Amino acid sequence: MPESRATVTTEQGQRCLTRLCRHWSHKFQVSFDEQRGEIVFDPARLTLTRFEGGLTVVIDAPDAATLDRLEPVVADHMQRMVADETLQIDWQR
Repeated sequence: MPESRATVTTEQGQRCLTRLCRHWSHKFQVSFDEQRGEIVFDPARLTLTRFEGGLTVVIDAPDAATLDRLEPVVADHMQRMVADETLQIDWQR
């Protein structure tokens, strides 16, 4: 299964994780706590893991085309969750 990963520096890691998971919980299967969140897009999966000073973001998908679609959607939604800070999200496959 292809994977796309980004390490995002932000002091709002917990806020971003919590808000993003709550936002998508109305549409998708979501589980989260203060350190980790998982969103199942079926068949893709987004995992957010908080660390001191940021988040590790991983998308697992069945193919590269799904990654192509999800990377900008995830980045856009993350940016909206931390509106007053510009996030640098560089996906690595």
